[in-house]
Amino acid sequence: MSKSIVFRHRWFEDIPVGEFHVFGSHTFGEKEIIEFGQKYDPQPYHIDPVAALDTHHRGLVASGWHICAIWMKMMVSYMERYATGVRDGRRNGAGVGFENMRWHKPVRPGHSLTFTYEITDKLDKVVRDQWGIIRSRNEAYNQYGELVFSFEIDILAELDPDKRSDQ
Repeated sequence: MSKSIVFRHRWFEDIPVGEFHVFGSHTFGEKEIIEFGQKYDPQPYHIDPVAALDTHHRGLVASGWHICAIWMKMMVSYMERYATGVRDGRRNGAGVGFENMRWHKPVRPGHSLTFTYEITDKLDKVVRDQWGIIRSRNEAYNQYGELVFSFEIDILAELDPDKRSDQ
């Protein structure tokens, strides 16, 4: 029997390096790619399937920012499922910076990406005597198992009030 992780009962000190999660999958449709591109990244290879054929992508592809926005939506949804009904004042998850964002392969209409998250480090830095910083590697793989998107992010996690130096 596997033990489920309950995020709402954990402080910074409770979160282990190496913890791994799969947020879920998202399939990018042509209409969705075009609508996002028209609004936020109006380049031919994001908004016009015919014009996209004459670009270095040789066809319509999702904007990298679209992929990033879907990651954010899926991550927040995934994490909120574990905080439903919690009213203890704990606030975790605010990002404080990211590094090494890469779009490794194009994402085309019909491609399904699976988004993952792994805690890679807990930084030796405390913010305002209340917050620890967790570093994670975030990746997206297409339906062929190929890495298409990756980055690292530092996220605040509240320290256990019983263990803080300000007590």
